[in-house]
Amino acid sequence: MDRLEFEATARADGFSIVNSSLKPHTNAPNHCHDFDARLLVLAGEIIIIRDNSATTFRAGDCCEVPCGTMHTEQAGLEGVAFVSARRRPTGVLSAAAFESDLRREGFTVTFGGQKPDTVFESHTHGADELRIMVLAGSVTVVRGNASETFTAGQHCVVAAGCLHSDIIGSEGAAYIVGRRPARAA
Repeated sequence: MDRLEFEATARADGFSIVNSSLKPHTNAPNHCHDFDARLLVLAGEIIIIRDNSATTFRAGDCCEVPCGTMHTEQAGLEGVAFVSARRRPTGVLSAAAFESDLRREGFTVTFGGQKPDTVFESHTHGADELRIMVLAGSVTVVRGNASETFTAGQHCVVAAGCLHSDIIGSEGAAYIVGRRPARAA
């Protein structure tokens, strides 16, 4: 399965897509996630141990780890790059889960807010990828000729180098922001 097919199938099944990687020899001890996970290995290898059985996944391989499944993840000698698809059983991403995901993926997390009707003219965030969850109020993100408004509980991704502007709603906005340097695909 190629990356485009993987992402299209995952989205059709209600998953959100996350690009990720683990450094060489990274070991995530026995744990479980509060979401269903699917992954497609892009480069390197990852060993997933479930029920005392280890399986190695390499470039082009896919696997699925259902919500609540205890498992261990071990990156290979060269690390691993993968596309991860996540689906929470409730379908709702809480602020705590959003923050947890950001930290797990190596984002720097900050909390912020803006006064009502603040407008940020077109700009980029350079090499940083941003993920933003609105906690209160609203934020409209304008990219090209398209605008999308996000309200409490909704979140968006602003890709590294994406030219956009932001418009804060008439009630102001409070939000969580995750920032990390863009990764090579």
